[in-house]
Amino acid sequence: MRAKQILISCAVAASLSGMFIPAHAAETPQTIPGSKISFSPLPLEISMQPGQKPAVVFSTPCIQIEKMTHGFPPILAFENFMFDIIGRVNDSELLPVRLEPVCI
Repeated sequence: MRAKQILISCAVAASLSGMFIPAHAAETPQTIPGSKISFSPLPLEISMQPGQKPAVVFSTPCIQIEKMTHGFPPILAFENFMFDIIGRVNDSELLPVRLEPVCI
């Protein structure tokens, strides 16, 4: 399941960066600045604002994990590490999108 989420995230990032050029450009829907694209039922949404990189918003089950583990320190440390890594990737501007994890 985790591999599918990573694969879909990479595909979305690659398609936003222009790696995949559609064969029929007139048939592809154009996104309106300030719009959101939802990949429901996946916990993934792309938000676009004028003058900014598209934001890939994905929900993480951090609150449920904290309740299940009762704040087990290694799990909290891993969660903080992942949020730190995502922040560093966003600051480095390596990706054509901005990653935004949201706790649910």
